[in-house]
Amino acid sequence: MKLLLYISLITTILFSQEINFKETKYIYALDNELHKNGTLNINKDTISLRYTNSDQKIIYTNDNIQIKTKNTTEIYTHEESIEYNIFFQLVLGVYTNNSQILMENFTIKSQDDMTTLLPTEYLASVIETIEYKKEDDKLKFLKINFTNQDRITIEEIE
Repeated sequence: MKLLLYISLITTILFSQEINFKETKYIYALDNELHKNGTLNINKDTISLRYTNSDQKIIYTNDNIQIKTKNTTEIYTHEESIEYNIFFQLVLGVYTNNSQILMENFTIKSQDDMTTLLPTEYLASVIETIEYKKEDDKLKFLKINFTNQDRITIEEIE
């Protein structure tokens, strides 16, 4: 029984990762930046996203995407929430170094310590490029450049 508990604990630790991040969103039309901090929790079967000072939690599972607040839970299929689905697959691919997931929507180009993702035709009308840099499995930055000149930069923080 103790062995089972020990194995369960080790598995949870190995497949669980909490990442604190800072998000900077530049909105070209307003020439303005917005800043948010949040937490990503990557587990074996789910990824959850929560921004500081918000009661909303977004949970990605293999089956659906859930948007929870204190009083409500909205559930969407991956097809109904394409934006979140692609975002969470991007996060999962980058953080787990899973190029197979990334290749579903992007062409991958690596040069030195920088990786550039070029969107497939399906996403190319919205996303221009995605660039990211990791050092020792820590994300230095992930920058999403949109075709309308908006951009989102995510940086992992301690």
